Amino acid sequence: MDRRLFFMLNRARAVLYRHADSGVEQAIGVPAAQVSLLFALDKFPQASMQELGEVLGLNSSAMTGLVQRMKTAKLIERVVSQEDARVAHLRMTNKGRDKMQAAKPLLVKLNKQLVEGFTTEEIDTVLKFLNTVHTRFSQPKGDTE
Repeated sequence: MDRRLFFMLNRARAVLYRHADSGVEQAIGVPAAQVSLLFALDKFPQASMQELGEVLGLNSSAMTGLVQRMKTAKLIERVVSQEDARVAHLRMTNKGRDKMQAAKPLLVKLNKQLVEGFTTEEIDTVLKFLNTVHTRFSQPKGDTE
């Protein structure tokens, strides 16, 4: 068993993402990155583009490209804030909401595949590890204590 955690996490992330991306896009015609943004918008409807990028782990240029592709596909739209005309928020369109709903059973199936063969306690340990990694390494840039 390979015990190089960083290597194995990266490898697992890559293979899982490719699997999810091809499955979701094949089933509903939308790539996994776009589905991820739809779910983020659903959970954080008033979030700025920068905040949504942080949720998804995307830098501003990647986020800009993702948003542009999704606007072109009519999954989201930009809405100027009524409080401050300099601020724009993203809003899911009805088409975007339909695609998000269509993705839900696919993600439920994927999660079932991920936990298959593991006990509840083993999954709790994996989740504790992943949450610890997220917390430990999500500190603001420049904070290296």
